[in-house]
Amino acid sequence: MNFRDYVWYRNPRGLHNMGVIQPFRLERWVQPRMGWAKLVVGGNEHVEGVAQLAANNCMAIIRTFLANMGAAPAPDVWYDNYRQYIAAGARWFELYNEPNLEGEWPQGRTGPHVDVNWENEDEVIAPLMDNWIVWAERVIDLGGYPAFPALADSAERRHATVYWMDAMLKYLRRNHANRFSQVLANGLWCATHPYLHNHFYQEPPGGPSYAARPHYQERADEPGWHFEYPYDPLQQRHDPGRTVFGGTRLTPWGDPNGLIASGQAFQDLLKKYFDAGPVPVVGTEGGIWRVPRRGDDPHLIDDRYPPYDYDSHPEATMAMWRWIVEKGPPWFWGVTLWNESDYFDLQGTVPAIQRMIAEPPLLKSVPNISTGGGSVYQSVPDLPQEPATPSAPEEPRPTPRPTEVAIGPGAVRGEPDYHWLILAPGLQADWFFQAARSYWQTFRPTVMPTWNLIGLIPSNKSLAVTVLARSDTVDYVNQRIRDTYPNVIYDPVVFDTLHEMQAELDRRAAENKRFG
Repeated sequence: MNFRDYVWYRNPRGLHNMGVIQPFRLERWVQPRMGWAKLVVGGNEHVEGVAQLAANNCMAIIRTFLANMGAAPAPDVWYDNYRQYIAAGARWFELYNEPNLEGEWPQGRTGPHVDVNWENEDEVIAPLMDNWIVWAERVIDLGGYPAFPALADSAERRHATVYWMDAMLKYLRRNHANRFSQVLANGLWCATHPYLHNHFYQEPPGGPSYAARPHYQERADEPGWHFEYPYDPLQQRHDPGRTVFGGTRLTPWGDPNGLIASGQAFQDLLKKYFDAGPVPVVGTEGGIWRVPRRGDDPHLIDDRYPPYDYDSHPEATMAMWRWIVEKGPPWFWGVTLWNESDYFDLQGTVPAIQRMIAEPPLLKSVPNISTGGGSVYQSVPDLPQEPATPSAPEEPRPTPRPTEVAIGPGAVRGEPDYHWLILAPGLQADWFFQAARSYWQTFRPTVMPTWNLIGLIPSNKSLAVTVLARSDTVDYVNQRIRDTYPNVIYDPVVFDTLHEMQAELDRRAAENKRFG
């Protein structure tokens, strides 16, 4: 299939809806002139909305919701609904949602029924791909384009995005080579979930390319923006040679937390296992999230990059659309911002939407590129040989430890000499003053603004660090504390709402339990 055969409107702007059992408000896509509408549906309730979107040059991406779907096959009624959506103008469909996370699988009293791990081929990878290939073929037969499943961006070993992609495509090559090649030739695309963190920046006037302006000086209509993480000059200066697959001591399980990173990994692995591609990639969740509120402290996750705040968020968002059109890879076709509620409801219509209402979209040029596929493979050994690089490793590797283990605290024997409490980047002060009040009053840890001082503790002293973090920042904190200082007792408290975190810390205080 050629890139020019795919039906869409060449506009990279997109927005994700709030989910099932929510009203459809056409104006939220039409007024800011969106080109994509990610619709999580319960059935056929948005068929009329899809037709209205198509009439306004906005392409719907449809995923039918099923709680804890795991690797279950698509019910037959879904295909009847797909026919209606396709007749209304939809073409792009998704099946599974972030199967590399335990919460997306059927649950028992103590967790998922299966070991959710890319190494568990029999219970996870095999049924996932066996049922996906059937679904993909049926979607193509109906006239739609099937998505390779979107994975959560993660550099944690168990959830590592690039290892999951590697396991899934390797399984397809061994077991469904010809069938997958036909899907590849007839509409395959890759869905990703690029939550950028703060992995973007704008050069100062005159450069250098590895330097970043302060966030309050960023301007969308000025040049020098970088959204190519982890391949941007700032990152490469910090950790030369890093790719989405890792390739350096600091990234043992890859580094997919960028706008195009997971898409690049899929293209590389598609070439590796099927000597084919590229295919279109659309980020069906993500963007520059969370959307800051007026008066919030600047949102910072990775302290090597500038933060962003209420005023710089719209500048960066508009710059992202321009970068996708003018500098992004030819296969990267847009992002549906997460989500409708964040951009319209929680604090009214945010400045990024107001900017899109005021400024018409730039359109992506679609080159004459073939996706490949369609060949009949006689057997697995006839498939293309695997290049040495770039690739995800065939076998799991132990997480490397820093060679200079004498730097920083020594090993804990009994009670640690020091106990620090640190707020991960992105948490505001009220997470401490409200959520951690009882915990601090009970245990009196030293509240520290950063982990950068850990290395100053002498090796004859020991340290425990309790970190308050959200799930979108814990991977980064793991790398900076747990993986860098193996002698530290590392105690992350990870919740996405202040109420839940307060409940956990209050429980610890009530039970006189300092660490989790």
